[in-house]
Order: sequence, then C-alpha cells, then structure tokens
Amino acid sequence: MKWIPVGNVVSTHGLKGEVKFRYYNEVKEDFLRYASLFVKEHNRVTELKPTGKRLQKGFFYIKFEGFESTDEVFFLLNKELFVREEDLPQPGKDEYYDYQLIGLDVLNQRDEKIGKVEAILHTKANNIIVVTGKEEISVPMIEEYITEIDLESSSIKIREDILLV
Repeated sequence: MKWIPVGNVVSTHGLKGEVKFRYYNEVKEDFLRYASLFVKEHNRVTELKPTGKRLQKGFFYIKFEGFESTDEVFFLLNKELFVREEDLPQPGKDEYYDYQLIGLDVLNQRDEKIGKVEAILHTKANNIIVVTGKEEISVPMIEEYITEIDLESSSIKIREDILLV
C-alpha cells in the first residue's frame, strides 16, 4: 500500500485533544472527504479517525476519535499525516500530484537527461519544478517550458533552450 502525505500537524489546540493541521493541497474541500488519516511512527502505521474537522484561517482543526486531551495528541506534533493512495481524488486532465512528479527524469528536447525533479514549489503565479543535475534549475510548470509529462516512462520533457539557468 502506498501512503501519500497530505499535511502536517503544526500544534495542539485547546484542552480537548484537537490539533491544528496544515493541509498541503490547495483545494481545501478535498480534505473533508477523508474518513481516515494515518500517522507513521516507529515503523508502524496508526489509523486516526476524525470526529470533527473545521477550517479556520487556512488551517484545519481536527478532533480524533479516542483522543480527549492535549497530552494524548501531543505525539502528533510536527508529524505528517497520510492517506492511502487509492483514497485520493482523481486528478483532472493535465493535473498531477506532487508525489507523482518528484523523482521523474527531466529530458531536454533531444531526449538527453538533464536531471531529476527534486521538489515542486507552489507560488502565486504558477508551480515550479526544481530540477537537480549538473546544476540546479527551476522550471515554471507552464506549456511554454514543459512540453510533455509522461508518468509511464517516468519523464518530463522541457524546452531547455528558453530557460535562464
């Protein structure tokens, strides 16, 4: 089973076992669909069942079944929470999850490998892939720069000639 990180617990909240949670996805409504979240700890995966979720100022506040105090949820502090890959909503056409792109080979127009996707940066203008190879380059995720994303061949083709390195 593949576990996909969806956010991290940034703090506890109140006295009754709520946590403050930063959701990674821009579409906040998608988070409401998850009936279970999972935490990895000491080579063990524990299921957490939310009994309450509310969005406030960009963060979710979550109450989990069986946790009634701050002390009981303290172990979640600074931990990433995961969902099963099959629980993710299907991306639309030409949409991808970050985890699908990280690690892909990046090729130029001559099919020469110039590096691998190291990270995805989310900016107000557009997303950017960070490519590491001989040197690190940043590629805006727009059609002008990216000509093809092929998950089956684990590659992304870019127009290297128009990039400022």
